Amino acid sequence: MSKIKNTDPEELLKKLDGSQRKLYDSIIDNPITFCNAKAGTGKTTVATLAAFDLLNKGIVSKIYYIRFIDELNQSLGFLPGEIGDKEEIYFNPFFDACIELGIGKDRLYSNYVNNELVIMCTTANLRGGNIKDSAVIIDEAQNGGFKDFKLVLTRLDDKCHCAVMGHTDQVDNHNCVKERAFMGYMEHFNKKDWCQVVHLTRNYRGKLSQWADCLMIDKNYNYHSEG
Repeated sequence: MSKIKNTDPEELLKKLDGSQRKLYDSIIDNPITFCNAKAGTGKTTVATLAAFDLLNKGIVSKIYYIRFIDELNQSLGFLPGEIGDKEEIYFNPFFDACIELGIGKDRLYSNYVNNELVIMCTTANLRGGNIKDSAVIIDEAQNGGFKDFKLVLTRLDDKCHCAVMGHTDQVDNHNCVKERAFMGYMEHFNKKDWCQVVHLTRNYRGKLSQWADCLMIDKNYNYHSEG
């Protein structure tokens, strides 16, 4: 999907490739969708497009954008400001996706966040709340542990449309490597006919990003290329 600054849903949908359209349709149609895709495939943008379409059509009443705390920033205390300011570093992919949809940061806050139509948070302040009648984007889900997934997914009601986005080869929280919670929950939910697992393969950032993503390292710290 190319960079676009157009809020007409039909025009945006025309920009999606076949796999992206499959992801979009699954988020619209199912209570939960898992997407395991490499960097640059547009998964966050497609999920954000679907979420705003669900909101604008009155199918959901809110959008939640949720990030797990990765290993480098498990404690947010060293950052300046209130908890919302500290968490904002996690929301840049969502900001970028909104900009591609023609929703700048100022408009996002004035029209949606300030009216509690969009809620951006990490698992650091999610405990204790229920999520009802909402489009939920769990981004960079490969960085979540078993307890993180349990914390979020057990709070969703059946009117939610949840998109769980991740990339199993790009784990930043190495405490979660052994648990493989993203894969575990993806396999667990894939047994249900109301869940769909979608894979995106085309990298739209270009050859540099794509080739960088082809280099892997195994548990013995040996490098190998998938290209």
